[in-house]
Amino acid sequence: MNIGELLSRDAVLADLKGKTKTEVLTGLVAPLLVLHPELRSIDVVSILNQREELGSTAVGEGVAIPHGKVPGLSQLLLAVGRSAEDIDFNAPDGQPCRIFFLILVPEHGAGQHLRLLAQIARRAKDPVFRREVLLTETADQLWQTLVAP
Repeated sequence: MNIGELLSRDAVLADLKGKTKTEVLTGLVAPLLVLHPELRSIDVVSILNQREELGSTAVGEGVAIPHGKVPGLSQLLLAVGRSAEDIDFNAPDGQPCRIFFLILVPEHGAGQHLRLLAQIARRAKDPVFRREVLLTETADQLWQTLVAP
């Protein structure tokens, strides 16, 4: 499984809005609510905020990978956003975040979830990849950058 297999073009936000952690999470969840109407009855942002209370999902170098287990979800869901503004996500390196990979996980999907987290973390460590993500101008260009092998 790779990012390209999971990431819908409609779940890529080149201009993610929000100034706080909750606003960013809300923005990331929004396209998934459109693509997956069954999520509407679940407070996904609350689940994500509860996960953040356990410890920040920021991995450093301006990247965060918020994630959470969602009851009733039948498949792993992914959304990606890039913010024009620096967002404080309590990163271990103290740096603000601008690149966000949101993963929603079925309650019993830990194996898939961990493999995807590892793949994203590997790509996020690459300074060339991060620079490309930050320099793309449109959501289509961002999507192409994200799904490239």
